[in-house]
Amino acid sequence: MKPAAPAARPAPRPAPQYTRQGYAQQNAPGWIGVSRGTALGIAIITTLNLLEVFAFSTSAVHNWLCDFRMITQPLSIAILAMLATATLMYSVKPALPVTVWMATIGLVSIVVVFAGWELWEVTQRVPENLRQTAMSRPLGILMLFAVAGMGILVGDSPASYGRSSLLIIGGSSILTVMGFAVVTLQSGSIGDPIPSDAAPAILILGCAVESDGTPSEALTDRMATGDKLFLDGHGKLLVLSGGPSEGSVTESAAMKKLALAAGVPETKLLLDSAGINAADSVRYAAALPELKDDRRIIVVSHWYQLARIRMLGRQAGLQVIAVPAEQQHALFNQNRIYAQEVTAFLTTCFKSAARLVQNQ
Repeated sequence: MKPAAPAARPAPRPAPQYTRQGYAQQNAPGWIGVSRGTALGIAIITTLNLLEVFAFSTSAVHNWLCDFRMITQPLSIAILAMLATATLMYSVKPALPVTVWMATIGLVSIVVVFAGWELWEVTQRVPENLRQTAMSRPLGILMLFAVAGMGILVGDSPASYGRSSLLIIGGSSILTVMGFAVVTLQSGSIGDPIPSDAAPAILILGCAVESDGTPSEALTDRMATGDKLFLDGHGKLLVLSGGPSEGSVTESAAMKKLALAAGVPETKLLLDSAGINAADSVRYAAALPELKDDRRIIVVSHWYQLARIRMLGRQAGLQVIAVPAEQQHALFNQNRIYAQEVTAFLTTCFKSAARLVQNQ
């Protein structure tokens, strides 16, 4: 009878190379650096979300990553806080202790389950012509966690002890944050269901007006959509928000002419001539006495702006029903406009931190 073959020993870790500065650490595979950078981006996104919760008393259940649904607000805050800490720890030192590694896997699994649930609901409930757009955010979140999770699952392996390029980690984190903004804007471009009963107000956001006071094609489309909503009985007040233009005619004044021409009574119009941007317009609407008890407001703008409008409304304590303008005219320089909106969205995300600092 032949003796049993001895069990194979695990491969030893590669020996460090000696240099004039001492023993040099082995380089980790490139994908480890990408995974660490993605985890750092997730930590940044989650931290900013928590800052918004504390600065504006928003919901942590309906957070930026997914919808925790039946989980309570305190528990949702705890999950987000632990997720931000765990992903940050992995991005700094990927070889996590066993207990921290297991907790990180559990936290990632929670987000993956709820994001997957959201993706499944999209496939079942959203009309086919809008399904691909609606899938952008949950699918994008799942992809980000898959990239970060690949490195986390490696655990205490030789690859975890290698050195990763700071350029790769930093670049991956920036791409993660920007990718999050892009998929959020994409999914958020779909309009919300319009309630059967009238909302206290309809807010139309202004845009470019020519120097002679002629409204731009984009503004005409927004006004046509908002006027129709009002005339159909979906709002009790029409708020026209637009600041100064190139000429002497303000955006709100040009909007008023279009509303009157469409048949909206002048007594139902409210002009905000100081609304130079979406944030100012939403803050103005939030302070209206008509919205004191019923915080619902229908906001009309172009599709690319709807996700940021919802975030601004949430921070102002409003229940925003975002409606995209029915475009009868093409948008020129659409790529430039979209890039500007990504920047504006990320700026809004970072403003929570600035508000907390100001309140100290």
